Amino acid sequence: MSKHDTPTQCENCATPLQGGYCHRCGQSAVNPVRDAQHALVEVFESFWHLDGRVFRTLRDLISPGRVARDYIAGHRARYIAPLRMFVVATLLTFFVGQYTVSFGEGAIVSDGRTPVVAGVDVDIARRIEQATTREEVIRIRDQALAGVEAARETVDGVPVPGIDRRLLAATVAIRGAAGSRIAELERAAGEVPAAATPSAPPRTTAARTGEGTVVVDADDEDIWVMRFNDAPWHPVDNPVAVAWLPDFANDWLNRKVGRAKENLPRLEDDPELLKASMMQALPTALFMLVPVFALLLKLFYLFSGRLYLEHLVVALYSHVYLVVVLLGLFLLEALDGLVEGPAPWASVAIRLASIALWCWLPLYLLLMQKRVYAQGWPITLAKYFALGLAYFMLVSMAVLYATLAGLVSA
Repeated sequence: MSKHDTPTQCENCATPLQGGYCHRCGQSAVNPVRDAQHALVEVFESFWHLDGRVFRTLRDLISPGRVARDYIAGHRARYIAPLRMFVVATLLTFFVGQYTVSFGEGAIVSDGRTPVVAGVDVDIARRIEQATTREEVIRIRDQALAGVEAARETVDGVPVPGIDRRLLAATVAIRGAAGSRIAELERAAGEVPAAATPSAPPRTTAARTGEGTVVVDADDEDIWVMRFNDAPWHPVDNPVAVAWLPDFANDWLNRKVGRAKENLPRLEDDPELLKASMMQALPTALFMLVPVFALLLKLFYLFSGRLYLEHLVVALYSHVYLVVVLLGLFLLEALDGLVEGPAPWASVAIRLASIALWCWLPLYLLLMQKRVYAQGWPITLAKYFALGLAYFMLVSMAVLYATLAGLVSA
């Protein structure tokens, strides 16, 4: 028998072959190691088979609850298994998010009337660079920051989801450029760097621990100070101490605070580091949320007769749709960056599409819950809002976790 001849018995289980596949174990009669052409065909066959199931699953996900209801009813062959689909969708979404979401680009410029979001604000940077006195730098900086503040809620009168992170990036960029120019002027004049003036209040953020408040501030010289209970934080002399936590947990918390203190100046210089860390932490947070959400469904539908794993299927497909919507929003944002300058009308249409996606998502989840569990509208609405409140708290914790993880791991 030549190396390309089909064997007469299965090479895996030695069962006599009656066709191209073993009827006992399912292995192909052709050995791909010996036949490169067949190996290539097999790869493409497997790919298109998987691809077809992916698109069939995504197509049916458009109808709220259809995929979860059919899968629980036993119609599983046409769909990708919920856990596998969730993993694929989550990894793809946050991979795309790494390249479409930006914390370091998109400064705020002003035409003197209405602040708008644009690319890097060359005009403000040039004016700061050309300023010859500290007072002039502060004046330009404060004018630019006033434009950022005015744009906090609307851009050209149209609410824009996700605008806060652009405003944060703009604030960091403006303050950083102004601080650098002030330091240059003072060095050129042979002066000792002055403290922040009343017109330039320190940048501060605060996080409550239950035992006090940790305050992080930075003056114009970018010297970061972390405070706890109105005193500078110190891992030994003045550590963060939460009374109800054991010693090892407080030690761990203070190590993270120390790491955050080291990272804050780096994150000011390059906010993209925080984005990258958050994009890595968010999938983990979502994986933690899914089984908890399934447990909530089990509790709210305790007498439905459904097993926990059935609720887990509902939770998984709910989150698949959630991350697919996030993927769509990421792609719309990338498209918005491409058309914003040459086609402003298209940019408005894209923003409206983003708002529509955000509005449709909670309605989709309501219809999914109604169709899967088939209860009356009054009790479905009551459970939906109670679940929504509980889930909102979970999501808030997940976002906080991702932010803190990004801060301490950047």
